[in-house]
Amino acid sequence: MGNHHSHSDNHSSSSSRKSISRTSSGADIKEQNHATALVPVDKLAKILVHKTADEGIGQNVISASVFAKYLFPQYPELGLKVFNYMARCGGGCKSTKQMSASSFRQQADKLLQIIPDEKIAELYVKVFSEGSEEVAQQQVLDLLMLTYRLAMDNYPGGPQTCLHIHHTLQAVVDSAFHKKLAVSPGYMSNWLLQHLPRLLPLLHRYVVHVLTTAYRSLQEKQPVTTSAPGMELSTPVLEKNFDIDTKGPYLLPVSQVWLLATSLPAIYTMPSQHPNGSSSPTQHNGSCAQSLIAKMLGSTYPSHWAPLYSSDQHGLGSNRFLHHVLSYRGPTLTFLRGQEGVEFCLAADSEWHESNHYWGCENSCVLQILPLFHVIERGAKLLYLNFSIRGYPKGIHAGKNPSKPSLKLDDAFSMITYSGIPYPLVSVEVWGCGTSKSREQQLETKKWEVKQAEKQRVVKLSAAEWADHPDRYLLELGGRQTYNTPSN
Repeated sequence: MGNHHSHSDNHSSSSSRKSISRTSSGADIKEQNHATALVPVDKLAKILVHKTADEGIGQNVISASVFAKYLFPQYPELGLKVFNYMARCGGGCKSTKQMSASSFRQQADKLLQIIPDEKIAELYVKVFSEGSEEVAQQQVLDLLMLTYRLAMDNYPGGPQTCLHIHHTLQAVVDSAFHKKLAVSPGYMSNWLLQHLPRLLPLLHRYVVHVLTTAYRSLQEKQPVTTSAPGMELSTPVLEKNFDIDTKGPYLLPVSQVWLLATSLPAIYTMPSQHPNGSSSPTQHNGSCAQSLIAKMLGSTYPSHWAPLYSSDQHGLGSNRFLHHVLSYRGPTLTFLRGQEGVEFCLAADSEWHESNHYWGCENSCVLQILPLFHVIERGAKLLYLNFSIRGYPKGIHAGKNPSKPSLKLDDAFSMITYSGIPYPLVSVEVWGCGTSKSREQQLETKKWEVKQAEKQRVVKLSAAEWADHPDRYLLELGGRQTYNTPSN
């Protein structure tokens, strides 16, 4: 019996050992996943080595020209800068034009790892500073222009251009450099994280996508893609409301839309989910292009900013502002433009309403767009609106310090005051950044208000009431005889 138990125990322990030996450890799984992730890089390295040899540049190496030509055909300047950065990190000098296949695999592996946003900012500032201890203004302009081109090439409905792009980008550079010709890479990356936190992750996503998928296109002798998943959703689409847009386009340039999308919290640019992906979210304003976009993207479409108020079209004044903006239950962007070329943006993450207290949640922001682009303040309880409550300041205020707000617009809609400096107001523009339901609900509310006003306007009077009504007396003074006077 004892031998029987011993044999059974040995058999079970042997089976246990066999089962354990067939189970991979966490480290083994990690190594397997890592090896799987490197398969595209290995294939890409072999293809680039062959193409370098075919062009007679060298054997068993990858050249900078081949790397840029085949991986980044539309953005060769990006390809060269990424290659030079990888070569420098692999021990090469600044002027190197070639890299070994093993060094390429090693550096590509580092780029494909999960990198936090602050490291991504440092990475691409170093890429564009080309190994220098300082970053020049032109290098930052090149970085901004490249990310802008990448976003516009993937804009929903087709590539876009903007006549204001150089003016928009110069406002960023002037704000970041403070009239200096160059700054340190560390300072520049911190500035971008503070004022444009969503700028460089999009660029990094594109580079990673190219490094992991380009080998397929090259094997099939097809051009490498110029986009990455989700890039067409990164820049909001400006709607046009054909019911009111009769005097030309709104003032908001698409370059400012792109720049704000890289600066504002995601609540203002969040792609929308449409049930069944059946139709456009804004059919009420006649835009059929959005239906096509929704079909191309399935059930997800980019954020649409709906025009709520334009002083150039609706008239400049607090009453017109309140009429068109109140009852919109969603995040909004209010653009205030003054003389001397100043422009500000109030990002409200909740609906506008009158109050004697400051309001707004954590995603509220106050920004200056021109002549210097920067985030003035972020956070909760940042906004204030009051035109009717007595005993409290009137107008629109923005800032965390109620006794000294960063930005003020007077109740006459005539003057903007920023940091104590007044600027005569030129125009006001408000865009709704919520879902299509937010706009539809506002329009329904407006229709209900109009009906209620019509009901109040029509007053039925009896003959006896009309006899003593002041309107009858005024009509008769004007020489108009009334014939419905009740007989005595």
